Formats: sequence, C-alpha cells, structure tokens
Amino acid sequence: MSTKPYEFKEWIELLSSTPYEKHLDLLLAQGIIKASDNGEDHIRKLDLTGDTIIISRLMGNHKSFAEAFEGIDIERLFYTYFSDQEYETMMLQEWVNNTSDKTELKLHKFQSKWKDLFKLFPISNDLKKDLPNGRFTVYRAGTPEGISWTTSTGIASWFYKKNKLLQSEPKYNRFLSLIVTKEDVVFYNDHNSENEVILVPNENKIKIIPYKEHKDFEEIIPNKV
Repeated sequence: MSTKPYEFKEWIELLSSTPYEKHLDLLLAQGIIKASDNGEDHIRKLDLTGDTIIISRLMGNHKSFAEAFEGIDIERLFYTYFSDQEYETMMLQEWVNNTSDKTELKLHKFQSKWKDLFKLFPISNDLKKDLPNGRFTVYRAGTPEGISWTTSTGIASWFYKKNKLLQSEPKYNRFLSLIVTKEDVVFYNDHNSENEVILVPNENKIKIIPYKEHKDFEEIIPNKV
C-alpha cells in the first residue's frame, strides 16, 4: 500500500487498462471519496442506489477491493484528488464510450450507476450553454425512466427505428416527449451531432407520442454511425 496520489495521466492510463465493465464502478469509488469530504450525512442524503452502496462497502476492505479491481491501489486512491475539470473530463469521456453504440437495453443496464454519478459529480453549467433559454421539448425512443434524450425529432426517430430493428419489445421502445428547462438538464452533448440532452426525467410529465403521429417524422442519421 502507498499514500502517493495518482497523477491524472497515470490514472487515465490505468483506467484504460481496466476491463470496460468496471470503469463506472471505479468512477463511483472516486465520487464516494470526493463526496466524503462533506461527511457521512451528505452521502446518505444523496440516496445512492444499491450498486453504489456495494462499492462503498467494498472500499472498506482493501484486500477485497484489490481482488475486484486488479492493479488499483485503494490506499492511493483515497489520497488522490483531481480537479473538478479533470473529474468532468473522465465522466464525459466515459459517457461517450458507454453510449457509442446506444440501444435502450444497453443503457438500461448502467442507468442507476449513471444517476448516482450525476449526484456525486456536479457538472459545469458551461455544458448547457448551447441549449435554449426557457422551456423546450426533448424526445426519446425508449423507456420513460431513460436519461438520454435529444432536442431532435429526427434523431429520436432514427433510434426508434434502430431499436425496432433490434427487436426491442414495444414497452422498451416508446416515442416520448418531455418539456424541460436548462435547470432540469445534467449536461448537453453534441457528440455525433445527436443533440443529446442528459437528464433524470420527471416521469409524470412525459408524453407518449402515438405511432400515427411520429411515423412520418424525417429520420436523421447521427454522424459516425
């Protein structure tokens, strides 16, 4: 064990050599360490999900953590503090990696972990500056609890048809709309020109657009598909 903090470049290289399915868990561990500066009451009030609580407990057993995350020194991680910008860079890069081949079923698998990460890592308002002021409508092809939306009916239409080709069950592939403001949004991501809006939706305000109304929407194919 060592108390030498990880350098940012060193950590990114280490993360890249770690199995992909464990990346979010390591980000959650970092988020828990960061949030712990505000005390245990603060962490409890975040109302984190079961997966994150398991990670938190695992962090208390250095041997078990080392077995679960080979090559990661939890002691060093406890002494490591990156800047808000560096944390944000890691989060956004992982989001792009995690959603580069988006389907509703794939995103659904990691959804609760992402919601916890959004609670643990506040993201700069600069990443919402390109969104409209006031109320605007976002769209989604998938389930109502989903966190990936778009301002483009054409992009949503493309994902709806893609999910349908992948034989997603109808209940997992609704065409949805929701009126929001910037304050509702976690961040905006125009990677691949998808006009993507990431948010934790108020499901009571979501509307299902009937097929007869969206079937003739012009489809827009994202870049680099």
